[in-house]
Amino acid sequence: MRGERSGPLIHVAGNSVLDLLLRDVPLDAGRPVDSWNSTDVHFLEQPVDGVLGGNGGATAYLLGRLGEQVSLNSQVGTDALGTLVRGWLEEAGITLVGPPAKTTAVDVVMLSPRGKRRWVYYTGEKVVWKRSLEVSEAEWFFASGYGQVTSEDLRELVEVFEVFRSGGTKVVFDPGPWFFATVRREEMLLAWQQVDCLIGTEAELSTWHSYKTVEELIEQLLDQGPNQVVVKRAGAGAAFGGRNQGIASLPTERVKAANTVGVGDTFNAGLLHGLCRGETLEKAVRIGLRLATQAVKKGRGVLGALG
Repeated sequence: MRGERSGPLIHVAGNSVLDLLLRDVPLDAGRPVDSWNSTDVHFLEQPVDGVLGGNGGATAYLLGRLGEQVSLNSQVGTDALGTLVRGWLEEAGITLVGPPAKTTAVDVVMLSPRGKRRWVYYTGEKVVWKRSLEVSEAEWFFASGYGQVTSEDLRELVEVFEVFRSGGTKVVFDPGPWFFATVRREEMLLAWQQVDCLIGTEAELSTWHSYKTVEELIEQLLDQGPNQVVVKRAGAGAAFGGRNQGIASLPTERVKAANTVGVGDTFNAGLLHGLCRGETLEKAVRIGLRLATQAVKKGRGVLGALG
């Protein structure tokens, strides 16, 4: 259901994925066979659930549901699965930028009874980052890495960051875990000089810096150029800091036996929603944590964040 549109335009760039959730699957279930044998079939007790994923699509969707004006540069396909993804985005009032892709990214997520996961991931077509420059009126730009990015993606993103910032657009970046395998540390640190707000999990951001405490990590990250840094800490909540603003942490409610798929995207959307509405960084982090907790309880990613 679309919220009432108000506030600045937020442009989002990143992937969109159909997440297929298979719950309560023993992670060692089944064995490879080349003939039918009923003893090799693991029967599911819960239905397969399809939810909206992807660091771009999921974040954009929830921002739209929260009432923001949102455009999205992503690779939603014209196939049957893309129709489902596109339907969710249209429901949230999201404007898609550029032509559709031919195929849609799909992530089959097998969740054990204790919430551990295995993935089978088709990443789909690549996001064309420079297509975002067609959206010249954006006041906020959010970009995030995904499972197919390379050093060339980062170089193209930096060009986009520079153009947006030169026009007064605020840049928010969540690198995710994906760039670490293909990008040199020096390249990533240069990219952060073009970022207003840097977001990431503690595990992801710590791959670029050694540190003893999360406060020390944030100090180091702020020294690299971002005006604000937010560190997602899973069940421990989030830590955050800004230039001349100090560093602080907020706890979050712990939820047992949780499905955390899409929770990071939910947090990002809540944080952006607060920032673009002029809230303090602390208030924006609180919004992100509240929505993320709701998403964990519902177990449907961004589709469950608003109840």
